[in-house]
Amino acid sequence: MLDQTTTQPGNYEASVSLGPSQEHHHGETILTVLWRFKWLLTAFVAVGTSVGYWMYKQKPTTYRATTQLMFKSDTPISLDSNTGIVRGGIPSGNLMQSLVTSDAIVNRVASNPELKSIPSLQSNTDQQIVSMVRGGIRFQTLTDQSDSRDRMIAALNFDGRDPQVCVAAVKAVSQAISEHFERERQSTINEVGELVRNAMDKLIREQKDLESEYLTFRNNADLEWDVEGQAINPYRERQFQLQTYRTELEQKKRELNSDLRLAVNTRKLHSDPVLVAQIIGHLGSVVDDFEPLKQIVGPGSATTDDLTLKKLEVERTLIPLQIKRDQLELAYGSSHPEVKSIAMQIESSQNKLNEINQQMTSRIAELRAQSQTVDYDKEARKARDERARTAVDAYIRGIEAQLTVLAQDMADIDLQIEQQKDEADKLKIVEERDASFNRRIETMRGLETQLEQQLAALNLADVKGGILVEPLLDTGQAYVTGPDLRKDLILYGMLGLALSGLLAMVFESTAKMFRSAEEVQRELRLPVLTHIPLDEGRIQQGKGMVDSAISNLDPKLSVVHRPYSPAAEAVRGVRTAMLFDRRQFDSKVFQITSPLPGDGKSTLAANVGCSVAQSGKRTLLIDLDLRSPRLSLRFNLEAQTGLTNVLNGELGPAEAVHQSPIENLDILPCGPLPANPAEALTLAELAEVFQWAREHYDFVIVDTPPLLMVSDPAVVTTYVDASMLVMRIRRRCKPNAKEAISMLRAAGARVMGVVVNEIDEVSGGASYKTSASGSYQSIGYGYGDKYRRRYQQEAKTQDTYVVKGKQASERPTSAGKVDDAVEPYDHAMIPPQPTAAGPSAVAKRHRANVRS
Repeated sequence: MLDQTTTQPGNYEASVSLGPSQEHHHGETILTVLWRFKWLLTAFVAVGTSVGYWMYKQKPTTYRATTQLMFKSDTPISLDSNTGIVRGGIPSGNLMQSLVTSDAIVNRVASNPELKSIPSLQSNTDQQIVSMVRGGIRFQTLTDQSDSRDRMIAALNFDGRDPQVCVAAVKAVSQAISEHFERERQSTINEVGELVRNAMDKLIREQKDLESEYLTFRNNADLEWDVEGQAINPYRERQFQLQTYRTELEQKKRELNSDLRLAVNTRKLHSDPVLVAQIIGHLGSVVDDFEPLKQIVGPGSATTDDLTLKKLEVERTLIPLQIKRDQLELAYGSSHPEVKSIAMQIESSQNKLNEINQQMTSRIAELRAQSQTVDYDKEARKARDERARTAVDAYIRGIEAQLTVLAQDMADIDLQIEQQKDEADKLKIVEERDASFNRRIETMRGLETQLEQQLAALNLADVKGGILVEPLLDTGQAYVTGPDLRKDLILYGMLGLALSGLLAMVFESTAKMFRSAEEVQRELRLPVLTHIPLDEGRIQQGKGMVDSAISNLDPKLSVVHRPYSPAAEAVRGVRTAMLFDRRQFDSKVFQITSPLPGDGKSTLAANVGCSVAQSGKRTLLIDLDLRSPRLSLRFNLEAQTGLTNVLNGELGPAEAVHQSPIENLDILPCGPLPANPAEALTLAELAEVFQWAREHYDFVIVDTPPLLMVSDPAVVTTYVDASMLVMRIRRRCKPNAKEAISMLRAAGARVMGVVVNEIDEVSGGASYKTSASGSYQSIGYGYGDKYRRRYQQEAKTQDTYVVKGKQASERPTSAGKVDDAVEPYDHAMIPPQPTAAGPSAVAKRHRANVRS
């Protein structure tokens, strides 16, 4: 099926709607790029596999000898809680691999007589044998270390070119490993014994010296020691005793002061001396020591004493509760649950105390009532009051005397305490030295205890067991292991694939080609009008095609010769786009150009002209490629007359037009090749030609030169309504197309879209250079190329034909040639005059066929 895209033309910015996903598109996938260069991938993979096969042939045959060893330990794995060291068990596989290639093993292997007796190794030195063993030996664990920490099974392999050497090397390494662990066990036993002996000798010696020094210190020190060996400072002990005694005196003083205040206050409150004596006798704490007052109190004191003891007991319980409450309230606040609980206990105790006070008050009231109800005579009562008053006064004076004595005693005790403290401070240095001796002795005992624990944990019977190595499989004969053809082929094939992929990405990044219609739309911001496939260019004689004039046309006119081909369908897509543009913008004149020569612009212009004419529209093809015209060759027209004659005023536009065999299609060829094509397109007569074409035709299709080679197409854009860009997908087509579109837009052209031509052919050799003269000679397009020579031969014209305009052609020079100076021509003032010879026969025939 034909991949064809037909898009209604319009404003080129509005005709292409690019979404965010398209604007941020970053190219094709890697797989797509690699598939595009599958030939490169195939070639490099083939080369890689060939190199792999060659390398396989170059490698020598290798052998492998193997055996299996079991490592087991009689000491189970354990953790020493004192030192944090893991004891017993089997080392990990990585440690065993390092051990196998260590100097302790390979040097013992190199000295193995069985290995050195092999003929191929007799001339080798020990260093060479060591290098060989390290390069060929492999150690691999076969059991999981987490399954069993006291047993491990491992495979021991040796790879080499000599099977006898492989077998001997495996045996020598196995034997060396066994000897190594046996020697390690013996070395461990010796080291442990030496460590124990050294530690014990050093510990005993230091302990003896320390004990002797401490004994000398105790003999000379002023301290005393108890039966447990603790140092006692005699002055400090005396100080503590005096402080205890002073505390007792302080307590006695507080009690006497309390009794004194009680007696004084009671005497002030009550006038009855007997009642005062009874109150003091019941509430005082030293009444029992004062006999006169005790006799006056009389019976009933026991009850009051009981109440007083209860009061003191309650008050005693309140003190620690109040202290604890204050501490908790300071730490947690008054709202803490425990603070509230203690507060409740204090409140309950206070209530109990209030009850006791009430009982004491009631009891005192009863005693007072009893004393008042006793029937004494007046003299007896007076004598009793006097005795009571005398007893209370004596009681008060006795308490005051005791307080005076207590004060003197406490002053003497304070002086003694200060003296004992000074003497105790003098022995502080001696106490610190004694403490230092005790710490050193304790440290020595701790070291002794730690050594005993380590000796208990380090069981020599277990050490003698150690790690045992037991072979599980006989070494046997060595077997062939290499070279591996499959491995070499895969390895070098993958290297070839990677290298080819890298080259493919490099080629893709430097190709600068369009890969899809979406990419063309995104980069150029123009719609893709159609894709024209590669046409075979063969004439198909269809049914009813008998017109010889049509059959003689160029085979590249696929619309005429192959109307049902994919190429013809694609051309009709361009025609549809032109019809839409005509409806939307009222366009008549369409320019067809390309970035570079060879893009197929002239072929497309001829095919589009035929297709539009076949739709019934009066169509004119104008060949404005004045450097390398093609339209006259496509339609087999006579090239003696054409556009250049009209520009010089030799013919009118109607006379220069050629009628083609296609109905409704006329062609205005180039005519004689001008020597100044760039100047010819700037003449005012060209505007008259376009104006005449607009008045006489429905569609005018203009073929112009490539944009990147000359400036002619940019000049023509001022006369056309819309432009189309034709390009082929080849190398550097992307930057070339961008530059061409930029030139058209800079000239003010409205570009309908892009036509992608010959999509099946991707050529990578396209490049261009612009010569100083502005011709196409640098890439084979322009003056002197085969098409130009062919056109000159068929038209029988030369490069000396110069286009100067109508006025210049009517003003002969003295030499009979056209004047080089081109003057402005006013058609309103001077109408064109026919030449003396009149129009040619060909011009008359074409003029008669032109439809007005």
